[in-house]
Amino acid sequence: MAPPAADACLVPECLRGLYAEVNEALTAWVEVAVLRHYIAYRRLVNVASVIFRPKHETILVYLRLAPDTVVLEEGFTRDMRGIGHLGTGDLEVRLVSAADLEKAAPLIRRAFEAA
Repeated sequence: MAPPAADACLVPECLRGLYAEVNEALTAWVEVAVLRHYIAYRRLVNVASVIFRPKHETILVYLRLAPDTVVLEEGFTRDMRGIGHLGTGDLEVRLVSAADLEKAAPLIRRAFEAA
């Protein structure tokens, strides 16, 4: 699935395939708002934010999920409380492959179910 037309110009070429999968997983739950620095996924409030890091060929997903409820994994998840960042959420999930997205799916589901 290709990224929606509104998002296509924001998505770096090297991340389009992975973003298409991330977008498909997230839009199954909510509405999408394309903002200046990130893409927000929301129900009543923002639940997830997606930011692209093309230099590292990485997608960062910030989830509105308490980091205390997750086993943090070096290089995959990070507690963002008290750290300034764009987007919404206290848990950062770093995606570099479809396998990472599959591993993140339960966290994404928990964040949306809690919203």
